[in-house]
Amino acid sequence: MSEQGLEAAIERYHQGFAENNSDMVLKSLGPSYTMFSGNYSDDQTQWQAHMYLTGEDLKQWPGAFLAEAGPYENSFEILHSYKRGKSALIVTRDTGKNRFREWENEITTWLLGQHEDGWRIVGMFLKDIANPE
Repeated sequence: MSEQGLEAAIERYHQGFAENNSDMVLKSLGPSYTMFSGNYSDDQTQWQAHMYLTGEDLKQWPGAFLAEAGPYENSFEILHSYKRGKSALIVTRDTGKNRFREWENEITTWLLGQHEDGWRIVGMFLKDIANPE
């Protein structure tokens, strides 16, 4: 698979949220999905686990997120892409907004795995966000 296949998974993720299309978001995700946050810090001891989803929880998440945080929009630029075997890491610079926050030039790190039907997102790391108190 090419870097284009990797980029397509991330594009599908954002497009699904922007179009309020939970199925499209799910097609961008692997059988499990984890999210971490940096708690606005370069100090790794401050970083946080946010969520890990599988099964029914994963299927329900995109719709629940949109109901709570939509509408959603985001544009991104790929800054770095590294692929090794069936795993890949992509770093993007994102600008967008949802009901709770706006972001500009936010660095996002994506973890992807290659499945039978293409690349799927299995995790993401957002440095400039923290878990709700």
